[in-house]
Amino acid sequence: MADNSLTLRDLQRQETFERLYETALAEFHRVGVDAARVSEICRQAKVAKGTFFFHFPTKDHVLLERQRRVSEIMAERIERELADVPDAKAFLGQLIDIVLSEHQAIGDLELVRLINLAIVRQGGAQRLGVQNTAFGKALIRQIRLQQQKGVLRKGLDATKLADTLRLSFFGFLLNPASSLDTHRPRISLLANLLAEALTP
Repeated sequence: MADNSLTLRDLQRQETFERLYETALAEFHRVGVDAARVSEICRQAKVAKGTFFFHFPTKDHVLLERQRRVSEIMAERIERELADVPDAKAFLGQLIDIVLSEHQAIGDLELVRLINLAIVRQGGAQRLGVQNTAFGKALIRQIRLQQQKGVLRKGLDATKLADTLRLSFFGFLLNPASSLDTHRPRISLLANLLAEALTP
């Protein structure tokens, strides 16, 4: 449903944001993030250079916007797909599938790596903390729910566990190699070890 409180100016700003975002991502795919020039992105998007910086202070902010959108998709899937898991192993296995498949869907593993490096560079930003991202909030809620149901061990701080899981995935995503599937055996090993620790 459209937000009727938006002015024409607000709608134009949103449209410009989306156009710049899509154009920047296409340019990142075409030449790489480092080689992408803001002036070329602006030329293709038909906006002034200052408009880019109004919406995205740096190229990293385009990458962070991409991650924010991935985070929201993963959050929706976490709420939907983890609600009825039978045990800790299934919980972790499904969580791994969500994280890997949504990052694989970006379609450019170098871009996945660069998105995660942008997060590292913004490491002190509170908005990127596990309690402030859609992914983190959904994961914390599901951990608490599964603890209440007896699927996951009680007594563990859900926020700290969610952050530990997030940081574990983060390490794999910083170096996706030729395919995120190349990490599956190591991630599965980690999941099996964690499943033992998380089983009530």
